[in-house]
Amino acid sequence: MKKAHLLMLALTASLLGTAGAVQGPTQDDLNNADQASDSWLMYNKGYMGQRYSPLDQINASNAANLQQTCTFKTGEAGSFQVTPQVYKGSMFIATSEHSYAIDASNCKLLWTNVYKPTGPEVNPVSRGFALADGVAYRGTPDAHLLAIDMGTGKTLWDIKVADSSSGYFTSSAPVVWNGMVFVGEAGADWGVKAHMYAFDAKTGKKMWTFDLIPTGNQAGADTWQNADSTATGGGSVWSSYTIDASKGLIYLSVGNPAPDFAAEYRPGANLYTNSVVALDAKTGKLDHYYQQTPNDSKDYDTSAAPVLYDVDGATRMAVSTKGGYLFSYDEATQKQVYKKAVITVKNQDKRPTKAGLPICPNYTGGSQWSSPAYMPSNKMLVVNAVDWCGVVKLGEVRLIKGQLFFGGAMQLNDIKTAVGNTIGYDAATGKELWRYSLPGVRIVGGVTTTGGGLVMSGDSNGTMFVLDGTNGKVLYKDNVGKAPIGGGVATYTVGGKQYMALAAGNTSKGVTGVADVGSRVVIYSLK
Repeated sequence: MKKAHLLMLALTASLLGTAGAVQGPTQDDLNNADQASDSWLMYNKGYMGQRYSPLDQINASNAANLQQTCTFKTGEAGSFQVTPQVYKGSMFIATSEHSYAIDASNCKLLWTNVYKPTGPEVNPVSRGFALADGVAYRGTPDAHLLAIDMGTGKTLWDIKVADSSSGYFTSSAPVVWNGMVFVGEAGADWGVKAHMYAFDAKTGKKMWTFDLIPTGNQAGADTWQNADSTATGGGSVWSSYTIDASKGLIYLSVGNPAPDFAAEYRPGANLYTNSVVALDAKTGKLDHYYQQTPNDSKDYDTSAAPVLYDVDGATRMAVSTKGGYLFSYDEATQKQVYKKAVITVKNQDKRPTKAGLPICPNYTGGSQWSSPAYMPSNKMLVVNAVDWCGVVKLGEVRLIKGQLFFGGAMQLNDIKTAVGNTIGYDAATGKELWRYSLPGVRIVGGVTTTGGGLVMSGDSNGTMFVLDGTNGKVLYKDNVGKAPIGGGVATYTVGGKQYMALAAGNTSKGVTGVADVGSRVVIYSLK
């Protein structure tokens, strides 16, 4: 009897172990993630960052028949800026300290992982995971990198990336490629000197470092004419990353220099701030870069990850910024193809003053943490951007460890004057094709396109919307309990059925003035 009991316990343990094990995503899965229809593996879906799904079960002819399938409420307040990530019917979502896995068809909770910080939490936000080989990797508000078992939610390893007491944190969604986990530091507004890293996916061992604020004999160091200012130079990477797997290049969008507004303190172009930087993913060596805003004095980060797409056989890279512009570059010639103002731009070539300089947009306008999406069927880029002005004022330049290092202040205009926009552009020429605008509302979350001709996103009043990709007309709208939408829409299949999942409930910058009703994921399907 005792022997039989022990055998039963062993069998039960074996079955539990098997049930908890997750195989994949494999490297082949990750390489094909941009085209996959059953999954949404990365923050921006795949390495190219296109946020496009070929799914067409839900399309322009039936989108009006969408309905809420289920809602998963985290019970947490605060920032919620993820795009739900889906693999083999399981959905993975992150808040500042919690990681969750739920059933992607019915919202049933599968597991919860709770992170207990060991240092100060600088900015309590996470933008999600890198998923690979049964492991979910994520950053933390106290600048750690975690590896979590995708089947059980157990923490496999935890490494300290930087000292959060100095203002560092790791908010971006990491990316995995060929056994390496890529993540960088955020914290420019606190006067950090940021870096980009590659870690061994199995052990967490650091493989290379790239200094986003160059010094000494490093290329770009001469763009900091006051060498002392590099110690607090900023240069955050805080959304996610893009990879050209065919060339082995990883693209980073690098944020503002510090102090944010006192540009005279740090004369020069201030590389590699406000730039897209392409590195050799294996070695971390600089390949090339494009700077969008030299010597920034208005906190106009290049923050959202760039998108790679094809134009007549040539690779283009596009990126939108907090300054309100959409840029496109030819990767073969490394030349700018176009620069388009997507919203009102005013006084961007003038310096802030102590009395105050009116500018457009303010630092919560433009494109924040969400990238352009690409729709290959009509060769279109879709950009979310907020048209919202303000006044920037110079102040004292004084660093106090762990406090914001602005060198001034930003006064926002009445929030009623803000206009949220979702805009379609010809990806080759930058010509505007259509515009969906919402006065008094911000649109800061991720935008998604599909093979069914749809464009999907949401606004700060908590309304998820589906647009016709050919003309920007509204096909479907649904309010998710007045939960401000700062996250993105993912679409995928479970059992051959197409679903859409939206992350909502957000109180971070860009949706100022809205109530916090708690973060949640809402899943949709056809009636």
